[in-house]
Amino acid sequence: MANSTTTDVAALIEKRVSSIVTETLIQESVALPTIMDRSSQVGPGMDRLDVPLFNELAAQNVSETAAMTAQVINPTGAQLNLDQHKAIPFSITRKAGQQSKVALVPEALRNGARTLAAEVDNFLFGIIDAGTATAAPDHRQPLTVGDPLADIVLAKRLLDDANVPRGQRYLAASPGFCQALLSTSNIIRAQDYGNSQPIQNGYVGSVYGFMIVETSSASIIDDGFHAYHMDSVCFARQIQPELRTEEKALEMRTDYVLSHLYGGVYSDAAGVRSVVFDADGA
Repeated sequence: MANSTTTDVAALIEKRVSSIVTETLIQESVALPTIMDRSSQVGPGMDRLDVPLFNELAAQNVSETAAMTAQVINPTGAQLNLDQHKAIPFSITRKAGQQSKVALVPEALRNGARTLAAEVDNFLFGIIDAGTATAAPDHRQPLTVGDPLADIVLAKRLLDDANVPRGQRYLAASPGFCQALLSTSNIIRAQDYGNSQPIQNGYVGSVYGFMIVETSSASIIDDGFHAYHMDSVCFARQIQPELRTEEKALEMRTDYVLSHLYGGVYSDAAGVRSVVFDADGA
């Protein structure tokens, strides 16, 4: 029979905490499941990750008498800086912990994870907004008043014209745009736009090849939306969400810090794999 030491128990608790927080963060985040995650490529001692830019390769005719021209792929085209070190500190007094009728620490961790998820979403959608603004001005468009489906059709056209892959397209919509979309009389003809089940359940589903997700991110403004391909943004996490504690005996409380370290980068060299719609298209 194996004996468990205090260190073993602490390690198990820390592992469980990380699991709870990571699971909650992924479930609460809108952006993370829709973008390219390169966390597996990050190792100790790294402060950045070199990400190849997505340049479209052209087909060439094969000749038996002349050599083809090699197309250069830049393996370090975008630098993903692991510089987003975020933390949520909180304290629980001995009295509050003893008298509380709920498990304060797990609830605080889940609450903190939701806050971290919202912060990650703001960061990643901000990257899409900034990348589209500088690389492809025609991929920033003003919203069409009263016709959200027309905006989605235009977003699809812009991505199609840029030869963006049809799969793994997402549309991150503000609550205002979702309300306009679900309020239009045309959306009830769900067979024309996507699966009818999401519409019937009151949440957004698949429309014109986009998987539509709703977000309250401050990076999506004016009741607009971001339409993008999954590989237009890369994300990497170096430190998984972790919890550190410190007992304050003389103050009769325990201090907690929930933190993680990550980064992201816009990885579309031409800026054509995302479209941003807001009030004025600026």
